[in-house]
Amino acid sequence: MGTVCTPEGYRWQAAKREYLFPVLKLSKDFRQAFCAGVQKMWQDGYLNTGEGELDVAGMLAKAEGKDWEVYIQAPLYGGEKLLDYLGRYVFRIAISNHRIVAVERNSVTFEYYDNREDGKLKQMTLSAVEFIGRFLARVLPSRFVRIRHYGLHHGSCRGKLRQARRLLGLPMELPVIIKLKLLDWLKKILKTEEDPRLCPACHKGIMVPSRTFGPLVNWRLQLLSFFGVFTQWKFATP
Repeated sequence: MGTVCTPEGYRWQAAKREYLFPVLKLSKDFRQAFCAGVQKMWQDGYLNTGEGELDVAGMLAKAEGKDWEVYIQAPLYGGEKLLDYLGRYVFRIAISNHRIVAVERNSVTFEYYDNREDGKLKQMTLSAVEFIGRFLARVLPSRFVRIRHYGLHHGSCRGKLRQARRLLGLPMELPVIIKLKLLDWLKKILKTEEDPRLCPACHKGIMVPSRTFGPLVNWRLQLLSFFGVFTQWKFATP
């Protein structure tokens, strides 16, 4: 919104109904307000660590010299829905087991939500090769991770993280992560009290791991290359 110049002179141009703030101006204002708030806290003595002086002026000058970005678009269906959506991709790969309806000899049927029809639950059947190809396309390559830590949680900022915890009056050591046993973890993920290792056929025997499969690396990869065995996977084509 504002005034615009036309051949007939200046006139008022109204903004769209969903328009609220110019994002570039808001980013600069937020940067200025944030830095001013930090400066005031420092002057009032709230950021006194008791272990030497902090270069607040230098940090603020560095922060004010960068372009800030403020994301102002609200989640489409609320914060909880957004968190639930991201959680499925952050901690799992591609598809959950409960969405797989049937596995035949040469086909797989699974459930999915059709966003073109307001998230209606539908079923799709694909050939086994096509399903495996789509699944593997979403498996990360070796040494890639789905969760990357930024800011104070980055590995290079451990000193800054300890300083931030000191300013907040928190203990220097981070909370110890409770490690679950595999059986307890499986029961929690599957939301069941039954032993998930039970044989699905007889429901009596206990299944045990016999072999693991993973990417070919190090000496195994060199050995296969020496014997002329393929070392790269390709999607099957008709």
